[in-house]
Amino acid sequence: MLHSIRLITAFATVFSCSLLQAQNADEKQAEDQSEGLTYREPFSGLSPNEIQSKLVVFLITDEDPFAWTKAKLEQANNNRLGGGPDVWCGREFRKSFQKLFVSRPDLKDLCIAQRVVAGLPSNLTAGVRRPLPSRAIIAICDGNYRLLTLSVGVPQSDDLLRLIEDAEEAKTMLSLHGDDPEKVMEAVAARTHSRIRRVYGETLQRLAEPMAGDESLYTVDEAWIAKYARMIAELQPTYFFDIKLRFGLSDAGDLVRLIVLEQHCETRQNWCDTVAPFVVGRPFRELIHPLVDTTWGTPAVLDIDATQHEELLSWFSSRRENSTVVLSIKPTHLDRGITWPPPNVSRNPLAKRDWNALEAAMSKHPFRSLDAEQLAVILRANDEMSVDLFSPARARYVFFEADKRKPFLIRENDLPGKFLGRLEVD
Repeated sequence: MLHSIRLITAFATVFSCSLLQAQNADEKQAEDQSEGLTYREPFSGLSPNEIQSKLVVFLITDEDPFAWTKAKLEQANNNRLGGGPDVWCGREFRKSFQKLFVSRPDLKDLCIAQRVVAGLPSNLTAGVRRPLPSRAIIAICDGNYRLLTLSVGVPQSDDLLRLIEDAEEAKTMLSLHGDDPEKVMEAVAARTHSRIRRVYGETLQRLAEPMAGDESLYTVDEAWIAKYARMIAELQPTYFFDIKLRFGLSDAGDLVRLIVLEQHCETRQNWCDTVAPFVVGRPFRELIHPLVDTTWGTPAVLDIDATQHEELLSWFSSRRENSTVVLSIKPTHLDRGITWPPPNVSRNPLAKRDWNALEAAMSKHPFRSLDAEQLAVILRANDEMSVDLFSPARARYVFFEADKRKPFLIRENDLPGKFLGRLEVD
């Protein structure tokens, strides 16, 4: 009897393992096929027919762009997804599309997928990945790379269907009112009002006035970005109030839990709908940096090709060996409205060792203001040591001394006076 039980148990175990292997093989085969979904390089050229008929779905993640590019080059010859490694949510992304195509076969071959890695590289986090959950943004554009709709999180099949339907509707709005940005904004805002909670509706009405009057849908310049960042900053309290009520967050500082919640599209859906009237129709190539920056509250690092930063790299390398080079690091777009340098905080009203004095001393050396992306490229191209741009406090200045390999950082919570002697010019 015992022998029979053992045989039955062994047979069941073998059968279960075989079934699991077959199931895994089926899933792997389904992933490899990615039927109906085409992958391309970001912002690659499309044929005239594709420009007219296709939607471009961007999957943007917060992984290290340098690590991604390295792996991409290593796998370029044999990777099934168009010459690059997978991203952290790539499998779920493909499965959602596959499930969508089962229920809506008419949507097969409509979308072109493009993956963008825009996270902080390790050379800006002291070589260590930040201990935060992973993040994702979905953006759908037309064939001319004009933004049609966006979502924060990893979409399920029903999320994808909603996004595609919104994108098609926005595409129609642009074809009807492409020469009148005000009408496009009004049409998208009308759709938004029918969806969002009352608290967002009140905020949307308040935001519409300062964002109105844009002369062109094709302008994403520094002035527009600054106005957009101010709008997002004004929207944030509404969002934090909303999630506090819906998810029981103790306060907006519960960052880890909030990021986990934002891996699901419904968490920020009202936020995305409220933002949509001001970004639909904008050129996504110029919009992607401020959009990622203001959504995640961290700098977007995307353009890491040294050829795109030749003038900056030449300026830095020609001064690095013989001078103290000072780099002033721009904060995120949400924080650029904060006055800097701050006023003198010394208890002595006659003190001359404040931030303004420090900047005056810095200006006697090769000095340049740049963003986190440009700093990452400089560190990478010149084989400089990594820095931690945000811990224990945000760095405002990085300087490189001619006789030292390690960069020196000055942070927002430092006392500026103590660095003046280090910057004295003989």
